[in-house]
Amino acid sequence: METESDQQAGSADILSSAAHAVSLAKLKTMDEKVRYACEALDQPSTSDVLAFLMTYGVVTNPKRERSSVAAQVKKWRAERGLGATGDIPRMTPTMLAELDAGRAADEAKADEAKVDEAEAEPVEEPEAAPVQVEEAAAEPVKVAEAAPVAEPEPAPAPAPVQTVQLKEITVPAKRATPEGSRGFYLVAFMSLLVSVDTSWRFFGEKLGITNVYERGAMFAVVEVALIACGFAMRAGIRSPHGKPGPARLILWALCAASGYMAFDLAGPVSGLARVTLGPVLGVVMLHLALGIELRHSRTSVSTWARVSRELKERCLSRLGLGDDERDALARTRDRAARRAAHLARASWITPFRKARLDRALRSANVAHDERMRSRLMAELAAVQHADELRRLDLASPWSDSLSNALKYLKR
Repeated sequence: METESDQQAGSADILSSAAHAVSLAKLKTMDEKVRYACEALDQPSTSDVLAFLMTYGVVTNPKRERSSVAAQVKKWRAERGLGATGDIPRMTPTMLAELDAGRAADEAKADEAKVDEAEAEPVEEPEAAPVQVEEAAAEPVKVAEAAPVAEPEPAPAPAPVQTVQLKEITVPAKRATPEGSRGFYLVAFMSLLVSVDTSWRFFGEKLGITNVYERGAMFAVVEVALIACGFAMRAGIRSPHGKPGPARLILWALCAASGYMAFDLAGPVSGLARVTLGPVLGVVMLHLALGIELRHSRTSVSTWARVSRELKERCLSRLGLGDDERDALARTRDRAARRAAHLARASWITPFRKARLDRALRSANVAHDERMRSRLMAELAAVQHADELRRLDLASPWSDSLSNALKYLKR
């Protein structure tokens, strides 16, 4: 039987949960919701905030959101001067009592040891007296011997040595030149000659610039821009943030422009050769010569990166290659078992039904694998009784919610 206090506590929990749900729904950004969870909890940690947000459906994948939530929790605790204890469990009264008991036991043992030593001292008094006298007599000798040793003081380190050490610490280490950089530079220069030839012919034949001096001043603009972008990317990679910056986008845009000139000038076949052996090869060789990696190992958090990862995961899932900890053999047998279950229920007009069913059964290895045989039976049972799904008598999921709401209104 529920007491009145239990009923009041239950109603208070319901009201508090509803208030939290409404407040979280009003907030727009994830950072605001995390800060609200920190305000609602007492001494919040990352795990507590994640559990709170999962309760109200704000976080569905805690593994993915843990880093961002942890950063906001740390920031919130730093603003209020709270120590960043991470996920260390809180000290409960029981744990504090155990610590106090252990400390009291240690103090009692120390007191007992002192009492035992005090009781044992009179027994050793006759032998201890001459020893103490000898030590006292020896003390002046020690002082007399220590006096000449303590006179010389260590000389301070010379100033030039200290300055040299500071220079060695502050000077940054030079980045090693990539191996084979001279060869890469040579190939990049030769590929730029192909691009220069394409630009020269395009400016003369397609743009109608017949003046040699005018064409000479204008035709190499793409190639010079390619070199400038390459050096800009090198400077960006070697900067503290370690990113190539917008020069990479401009670089590939110039490659696209050079490709357009090559295709318009020489057609699709010869133009492809001009593009591949010209700007594209030059850009790749310039990357290798300058020590710039074409792909970064850092995880990108941009919108396009998230879209590409989501599309990749969906394609893999559609092909049955999702990361579900199965190897290729298990996936092949599971598909064969599913195919065998459907072929077993197929009509007689299905082409090559018997041969396909035999092949699927052999691929699934149901004759020798108990797990695959059980999986085949489960698939076959599901397919065979699929028509009974619409006739199942299920309880309404809203009945419990309605009864709880009516009970709350009666109070």
